[in-house]
Amino acid sequence: MKKNYITLVILFLIVVAIISYFFISYIKLDNQAKQLNREFESKCESEIVGSTLMTTINKAIDYNEKNEIEKDSKGSFIANETNSINIDIKFLESDKVFPMEAIASLGSEEFVKNYNSRTFKCSKKEYHNLTGQIKYMYFEEVDILENN
Repeated sequence: MKKNYITLVILFLIVVAIISYFFISYIKLDNQAKQLNREFESKCESEIVGSTLMTTINKAIDYNEKNEIEKDSKGSFIANETNSINIDIKFLESDKVFPMEAIASLGSEEFVKNYNSRTFKCSKKEYHNLTGQIKYMYFEEVDILENN
């Protein structure tokens, strides 16, 4: 009888430990997603300059590389269902939308040199359904005349 009681207590403790582990892991992932969202969403609260946009692009690329997000044949990150981040940029002088990888491939220094004083705003953002983490941001260059 005593052996059965000890066995049940041990099994109960194992089940509690497993449930606790998964709960703590979930909370940790949720907190990481919230922190990442705060970092990126802060860029959407107001207009930003080109150097800040380039920093945001570099953070997104570093994050994707750290999480081993796959790339397509053109070198663009392929969106997944959990933790990829993609950024597109629309410039005033072009009707074309440029992915963050195209901007980064030209070089951060060149972009900052040409667009540092220009203003951009985030007009669209999307989140992953599974994790609630930021998935996509769309930045548009703002016409200086609009600000006056």
